[in-house]
Amino acid sequence: MKSLEPYTKKWYDSLKEGKIMGVRCKRCGGCEFPPVPICNSCFSTDVEWVEMSGEGELFSFAFSGMGVYPYTEEPVFCGYFKLDEGPEFVSWLLDVDYKPAAQEELLKQMPIRVKAEIKELDENVCWPVFRIVS
Repeated sequence: MKSLEPYTKKWYDSLKEGKIMGVRCKRCGGCEFPPVPICNSCFSTDVEWVEMSGEGELFSFAFSGMGVYPYTEEPVFCGYFKLDEGPEFVSWLLDVDYKPAAQEELLKQMPIRVKAEIKELDENVCWPVFRIVS
């Protein structure tokens, strides 16, 4: 069985380099993000690293008034995103109005086009976050 550690390290290293990476199955073409050594569609271990576009859609979101410990105590929106390549991911949604009326309007527009960017959370951790594409 393949070790997960090299996948995890390569993924975080690629984020520090400004790239959002995933894996594509050579057998069925399925993509995984974050990468895993086994395809979730056909269970093949014949996968290759590919750079993700970072483009996709927001399908749902939730407000966290407590932030995301230990990286911020500021309120954040967490979103459920589907990348154009297929994988689904949960992360932060940036620049969203906290007012309930603005949130209701956002819900009416779902799904909404988004684009990922890489946010440095601390000196050791970078993470993909999303913004709404206007």
